[in-house]
Amino acid sequence: MGRRIEVLGIPASRILAVTFTNKAAAEMRGRVQAMLGGGPAPHWLGTFHGLGARQLRYEPEVAALRHGFEILDAADSQRLVKRSMAALGIDPRPGAEGGGFSPKGVCKTISRLKDRLVTSDQVVAYMEAEISSADGAQMDATGARMTARVYVEYQRRLREANAADFGDLPLWPTVAMQADEAYRLRWAGRFDYILADEYQDVNGGQYAWLMLLGKDHRQIFVVGDDDQSVYSFRGSDLQHIRNFTQDFPDAVQVRLEENFRSTGHILAAANAVISCDALRLGKTLFTTKALGEPVEVVAFRGPDEEAAGIAAEMVRRNAAGVTWDCMALLYRGNALARGYEEALLRARVPHLVVGDTSYYQRAEIKDALALLRLATTPESPQSDEAFRRVANVPARGLGAKALQAIEREAQAQTSSLLTAARTAKLDLKAQRSAAAFVDLILEASADISLTLADQMSLLLDRTGYREMLRNSRADGTEGRLESLHELLLLAGSFHGVAELLEHAALSGQGSERERDGEGCVKLMTLHKAKGLEFDQVFLPAWEAGVFPAEYGDMAEERRLAYVGLTRGRMRVTITHCAFRRGFVKPSLFIEDLPSDNIVHGWLHKQQRPLPQPCTTENLARPSQERAVSTRLTDAGVADFTEGWLGHVLPWKEQQELVAGHPPRIGNTPSDR
Repeated sequence: MGRRIEVLGIPASRILAVTFTNKAAAEMRGRVQAMLGGGPAPHWLGTFHGLGARQLRYEPEVAALRHGFEILDAADSQRLVKRSMAALGIDPRPGAEGGGFSPKGVCKTISRLKDRLVTSDQVVAYMEAEISSADGAQMDATGARMTARVYVEYQRRLREANAADFGDLPLWPTVAMQADEAYRLRWAGRFDYILADEYQDVNGGQYAWLMLLGKDHRQIFVVGDDDQSVYSFRGSDLQHIRNFTQDFPDAVQVRLEENFRSTGHILAAANAVISCDALRLGKTLFTTKALGEPVEVVAFRGPDEEAAGIAAEMVRRNAAGVTWDCMALLYRGNALARGYEEALLRARVPHLVVGDTSYYQRAEIKDALALLRLATTPESPQSDEAFRRVANVPARGLGAKALQAIEREAQAQTSSLLTAARTAKLDLKAQRSAAAFVDLILEASADISLTLADQMSLLLDRTGYREMLRNSRADGTEGRLESLHELLLLAGSFHGVAELLEHAALSGQGSERERDGEGCVKLMTLHKAKGLEFDQVFLPAWEAGVFPAEYGDMAEERRLAYVGLTRGRMRVTITHCAFRRGFVKPSLFIEDLPSDNIVHGWLHKQQRPLPQPCTTENLARPSQERAVSTRLTDAGVADFTEGWLGHVLPWKEQQELVAGHPPRIGNTPSDR
């Protein structure tokens, strides 16, 4: 931009530059102004949504809107969707007959439809075509048709209120340019040059908008990295950047291969992983920095030992002078976060979960613990808050009106809400529901033979909570069921209900520093970490079925591994387990790492060369047994109590692992 304005003399007003975030747009504007000595940056520099909104403001009638229209934020859009569903008689409550569709999930689907340039006039035909083309494949036809109905009603209400949502902002200008050539020419004629950032992340609608504006002058400059295309679940299409030279055969491709972030060892590892993608445009990163420390690959027996080992290593590094906020833990999915949160909490490591609700603050966890508290002290007012939380989850006719009646009865009797629910003046249906709920809570409370995990599992089943989640069509349902499963596993490590409830309460608090994220280790998914960088990065759970994920596209999973490795500036640590709900093998991405750029085990324990990874090919050297045994003996009891279980499993157990047999887990170093 600066060169075109300053050297080529192009007026800033004739340039359109677009990116994905307001932060990136502000950075670009500031840099251009600095290059121009304080001169004006292009007026049309912003995000796809921001520039779409400006275009729509000029001619709102293309969206059947009037001047001065309002733009709804995500919360307002969700409320309007909920009202639209109510108007159509669709009950959003989980488990409701003919319902169970969350407004949030419907909002996401409508947003994806708008990204594909599907308008409310087209959505019914579009959904029917999708259902027909599914050809027996798994597709929720009922949900698709319901979404189409809601979309039509929702859009009608938007227009009636002279309002647009975020999806409308790029949608309507693009659709108008497709349908009306005169309109397109008016807008395309405003700009002589178009520049687009993060081009690997554009979706179909954004691509169409850029092409419609630039197809006449064909002066389009895009920046992107197909190796970092990891947002297909949001609608981004990798083929747009890979096909750019087909769209513009005379285009010049410039590879920016010098990396200013990471050390040589880290880049070599990242290059090796991504080079296995045969369809990539191709580049090889290099740096003028030193090789630095090799990438650590550390093996553990199970996830608890892995989490404890990572926490202990973070404590060790902090004591050596590495500040907490220089470290980050990046995992494949949010379901993995619980174990690491637990370990950091126990090790007193200040941490912040970025982009997700902390484990004990998740709705399903708080609901399960509320059921447990209710069963533990059913006759005490101490359980009243728990009753208020779960009495009508899932819906059983004990809504606000019924709860008010129960509150009055409890006050009159000076009893707990659960006790008052039996005698409160309710309608017949609510009385029966209340009595059934009270009975199942008391039955679970009276059975002293149940373990803590069994009691919680029984409550989740008998109340219908778990079935409610299984039947829910809302986004994230699988993750919520996964979180409950984690809680049941966790319950086995506590001596009683009181200990578990106290632990959960304290875990959800955190210091002010942790809540603000200052001076904390950051925990986040690999997707959230894209665009960020940290001095020291931990990449846990690199195991087959976890990463790459069983449900993921292998090529995109590989790109995600590349993103994870290149987040690290100075040091990267990969960890994996032998067992995670059963025997697991190391991630195939570990096999791709060059042996010259990695070390097996913690770097600070490297007193002599260590053996190669536990693979079938390099198990043919019995001399490894002596080296490993020596390492484990030297490690001593102190290492075991700190949480690590040796860098490589003993020789005999390596053979058992490859054969698919679980190794014996002992409680002393000699057993190991």
